[in-house]
Amino acid sequence: MKNILYIGTPSSIHDQKWIRYFAQQKNNYNTFILFEEKNIIDADTRNKLKSQNIHLLPPIQTFSISSPLKTLKSVVKIKRIVKELNIDLIHILFASPHALWLNFLRIPSIITTRGSDVLIVIPNLLSSTGFKKIYFNWLFNQFKKAFKRCNYVTSTSSGQIKKIEELFHSKNIALIRTGIDVESIISSTDKSQLPPILANNKFIFSPRFFTPIYNIDIQVEAISKLPRNIIEKYIFVFVRGNSCDSSYSAKIENKLKALANSINLKYKIEDYLDQKILWTYYNFASLTIMTPTSDGTPNSALEAMAAKCPLIMPDLNYDMDLFENTCLILKGNSATSLSDLIVKSIDNYPKHLINKAFSAVNKFGNRTTEMNKLNDIYVKILTP
Repeated sequence: MKNILYIGTPSSIHDQKWIRYFAQQKNNYNTFILFEEKNIIDADTRNKLKSQNIHLLPPIQTFSISSPLKTLKSVVKIKRIVKELNIDLIHILFASPHALWLNFLRIPSIITTRGSDVLIVIPNLLSSTGFKKIYFNWLFNQFKKAFKRCNYVTSTSSGQIKKIEELFHSKNIALIRTGIDVESIISSTDKSQLPPILANNKFIFSPRFFTPIYNIDIQVEAISKLPRNIIEKYIFVFVRGNSCDSSYSAKIENKLKALANSINLKYKIEDYLDQKILWTYYNFASLTIMTPTSDGTPNSALEAMAAKCPLIMPDLNYDMDLFENTCLILKGNSATSLSDLIVKSIDNYPKHLINKAFSAVNKFGNRTTEMNKLNDIYVKILTP
């Protein structure tokens, strides 16, 4: 029996997916998750983790060089947890900032990157100027030290792997996607799970949260350019998210309200959707739209593909095995171009894209297959 300590975000569906696969193997693993106190864990999350056999530990302080005493207390706490629970392996589930804790530990470890952590946050440390440059360069070197210290790095896209090799010259790197439960998504077709207004009307779905990186602005602007027949026939559905940017969210909502007044736009904003409910939305949506400015391998896109929902994606460095000729690609960052693609999707979405998308996600984005790859790495690290 091996004891795995995960450091991540307990409320994250993606983190739960990674841990749950191993928590279910009760004869092989005990799983624990440690988190920074800035993450608020509600009762529903606590109950869900408990039901999944994932042990939630008390929080630690956020890593901060400006509060060295608090950081030191957290280091002492982590070391005590490692000793008391006889932890065999630490798995960092998102590199920034959690990887930094590895610099204070002497235990086998894995770092997982999932997109913006290694594509944006960490590289941007090298672009600062002035007095901050000294601090951010030091911080970057701490990340570099952590990546060199860990036994293995896993990433959810090949683009991340290239960036890690460029930044840290890491050797032991594996492409492991979070993966999705294809069969469960296919079977999520109970229309009663939808709000009545959506069950009885056609809708276009935007599932990414209200944060600047997901570039919801361009979607709202594109909607304003759509022909009247689409505005009249479709409801536009958004997900604010439990980690939204409040000021950005307010800006988006104000724009949507203005369009409701000016062109009679019909829209609905969901605060958050449980995973199985989310799958139902994909199955009944006429179109799913995603416009992030940076991305890893988004599970939201894979889920839409598994549900055979028409999909519009941005022109980013996505993995070709999953996203080449499997969806419509928005070239550039033009609201007019996005509006044109929406019209094309509604009028004549290419059927061969839907078929190829389903085949690709079944082959390259299946959760069981991906987690088995991670299990092999665990065994490799933990076998004497």
